[in-house]
Amino acid sequence: MPIRQHNAIAANATKQTARVMVAVIAGSDAPGIDLSENLPHWQRLTPFTIWATVNLRDTTRAEILHKVAALLERQGMPARQLILLGEGIAARCALQLVLEGALDCGGFLAIGVSLSPLPIRIVACAAAIRLVVHQDGGEVQADDFVGALRGADIDERIIRLTSAGVHDARMTASAAETFVLELVAMVGRQTRHGVRSDDSQGP
Repeated sequence: MPIRQHNAIAANATKQTARVMVAVIAGSDAPGIDLSENLPHWQRLTPFTIWATVNLRDTTRAEILHKVAALLERQGMPARQLILLGEGIAARCALQLVLEGALDCGGFLAIGVSLSPLPIRIVACAAAIRLVVHQDGGEVQADDFVGALRGADIDERIIRLTSAGVHDARMTASAAETFVLELVAMVGRQTRHGVRSDDSQGP
């Protein structure tokens, strides 16, 4: 069998097996952890998951929505099988779009985001929201933010790192890994069991 044909068959088999895609949102703000060090390990832990990067020129609404939609179209994946992962400002901007109902996905992991009040009304969404944040004196804001998620009946979980671990990248990466594995397992399980009613629809 020609090598090119063999590679095409292998790629198709991977797409058919993969029920989840994790898209890393890459913004211009300085990351709190070096994802380039952690992504290969997370990829090995999730061998049947497609990993991709959403490179943003800016964090405008149009840019985020366009780049995510283009990625889903290229991969032929429905939005319900997508997990978004990001840090800082870029993650918060994308998270806001999910919480206002403009951006659909199966799960969202935000690392080191500000939990100041969002300038939107949070609506119920199917995405599971996972947050890894640093406790730096903003506990009241964090409680209000999480309370707003719960008030909208959103599936949320949060890991709050103590002030002693604010600058410990390993602690942050370990917490993020916990949620990566949980979301991949959850979204994969929901997809297999057809939890979402729009299984036959595209992204």
